[in-house]
Amino acid sequence: MSAKAISFNNYDFQDENWRTQDIIYRNLPEKTIDLEPLSRRDGFRIVNSYYTQKQITISGTVIDTSEANLRARVDNMKRALQINDANLDIDDGGSTVRWTASVSSINIPEQHYHITHLPFNITFLCQPFGESTSATTDTNSVTTASETDIVVIIGSARPKPIITWTVIGTPSSAITGISFTNNNTSDTFEVTGLVLSGDGDYFELDTKEMTTVYNTGSGEVVTDFTGVIPTFITNTNSYTLTLTGGGASKEILQTIVYYASYL
Repeated sequence: MSAKAISFNNYDFQDENWRTQDIIYRNLPEKTIDLEPLSRRDGFRIVNSYYTQKQITISGTVIDTSEANLRARVDNMKRALQINDANLDIDDGGSTVRWTASVSSINIPEQHYHITHLPFNITFLCQPFGESTSATTDTNSVTTASETDIVVIIGSARPKPIITWTVIGTPSSAITGISFTNNNTSDTFEVTGLVLSGDGDYFELDTKEMTTVYNTGSGEVVTDFTGVIPTFITNTNSYTLTLTGGGASKEILQTIVYYASYL
């Protein structure tokens, strides 16, 4: 079995010099739970909960051919790790999971006999969720005024996808409105006042940046919406897409692009 690959800021901690033995990263992020005590009775009500941060620790041994070379290697490591935040990449079953992280501590418990090798222990303070380094795309071609379908979200934490609706061909009339409801979360998003009438015209919803734009071939235009930005659960999501306008002949390609997120 090969050693698990790990790097921070492109500095490799699993090569012929850095031998990382333990990587503690499967623990849950720290979670804040807002409570409201129940009035005049036992118990409480959970108002809200959210993840704040995650600690990942690695430990192992660094080796080199001489004490001077070992010192230079450790110095190079510290130089690479002093950045405020960078990508911490860990191989997890053949695919890479990436956390945005900063080094919070480096511990090198040196003893008198450590001449050409040193033990090390490094703690990273990370954003709560790791993400896949490659995007997952779900596509659906819609030719009716309303359609209910599903999208299966992989990972263990909710992602924040970009959803795009692109006109294919030329509809009988302009598509003037789009409504999207996640039936699992009851989130409904709706936009009106569009004029999507030509091949390639599109409307885009970025659920992470909370922005909406549409493009009719002459550049992107920021537009407003009603309802809420839809959220998604991990696993199967049922959704309903409703189009206003377009006439009898229309086709719109829906793409949901996201990076799988992990606790």
